Amino acid sequence: MNPHKFSAIAHRDHDFCNPLSAAKIERLLDLMPLDERARVLDLGCGRADVALRIIERFGSTVVAIDHSSLMLDAARERAEWTDALAKLHLDNIDIREFTADPETFHLTIYLGAGGIGGGMSGVCQKLKGWTRPGGYVLIGDGYWKRRPAPEYLALLNGSEAEFLDHRGNVQAGIDAGLVPMHAPVASDDEWDEYEWKYARSIERYAGEHPEDEDVPAMLDRIRRWRDGYLRHGRDTLGFAAYLFHRPRHLGS
Repeated sequence: MNPHKFSAIAHRDHDFCNPLSAAKIERLLDLMPLDERARVLDLGCGRADVALRIIERFGSTVVAIDHSSLMLDAARERAEWTDALAKLHLDNIDIREFTADPETFHLTIYLGAGGIGGGMSGVCQKLKGWTRPGGYVLIGDGYWKRRPAPEYLALLNGSEAEFLDHRGNVQAGIDAGLVPMHAPVASDDEWDEYEWKYARSIERYAGEHPEDEDVPAMLDRIRRWRDGYLRHGRDTLGFAAYLFHRPRHLGS
């Protein structure tokens, strides 16, 4: 089963590929002093939902990276609908292979993307290097609300072993020389909306396409995931967006 296909189908009805509400994303954008001269990097852009909002609000140029052709096709179609394609540069590449000149972007975004090692500390350091002094770093990542049960860790893909608690994620940015500006967390209601919509999309796809040879594996995966969320995830795993400022001078 192609994981990119699974993710594209599971997220087909979501506004964003994470559990934060549109209101919380918009509040984060309120805090960013971007304009039409700004350059933005969006790593793991998915359907470019955040990138397109930035282009609409600020007229900034966005370099959007993802390794799913299905997601990028959807992003390109959306950009064509909104006449944003001239400002949106889509690139199909694994985040681990992406390179850019240092201190290139006014804002770097990494919302639950995966692909950068070292946990929150590694992500902060990597994105800081691509961000201009005076610019901003926006990271969406998980955090532990409480110690995870071994059976829940076994269900996850392994990267979650590097998760910290919410305070630890903020501290990782501080340790990287960044200044925390805002850190909204997903509520239980937002998690429920995200997870049930995620599972529902796969179940509906299976009913619509019973001939698809991937359907049995997709159903097995989503039903195990749904059970893990109800048994453990809802009370154990949180998600937040962390907005950091890269100061122009040390100590500022």
